[in-house]
Amino acid sequence: IVEKTGDIFDAPPNSVIIHACNCKGHWGAGIAAAFKSHYPEAHKIHASYCTHCPDKLAPIGTAQLIPPVDGEANNIKHYVGCLYTSTYYGRKKDSPSKILENTGPAMEHLLELIENAKQKVEVGEVRMCKINSGLFKVPWEKTRKMLEGLDV
Repeated sequence: IVEKTGDIFDAPPNSVIIHACNCKGHWGAGIAAAFKSHYPEAHKIHASYCTHCPDKLAPIGTAQLIPPVDGEANNIKHYVGCLYTSTYYGRKKDSPSKILENTGPAMEHLLELIENAKQKVEVGEVRMCKINSGLFKVPWEKTRKMLEGLDV
């Protein structure tokens, strides 16, 4: 993991932009709201996916890779990587320990989805905000340590 300060949304075309999500498909606050603003068409795909899952919840500890969508604002061509690390959001969000427990499998799943996509199309660099550290209230140092321990 290489940490850099900057605007995650300024990534080159075909980059994967990753954030942690709730399983309801709600991008209403924090970094998720910024993703919704930058990628409204991707958000529609994401919300529809969650709505069509059993119990209208994406499976916890999994991921979704949304390819670049025509019609995004400013013709942005990024993949959006969604890590399902908390079942709900707000006061009903999962505990920090549960979110950390879900982050590893979700990241492994996303990396698998990225590798599968690379067999068919060009996928550029991968960028990620300090996932879980905002409204999910998991200290970044704990998430970083967990991610560094993954066998990838």
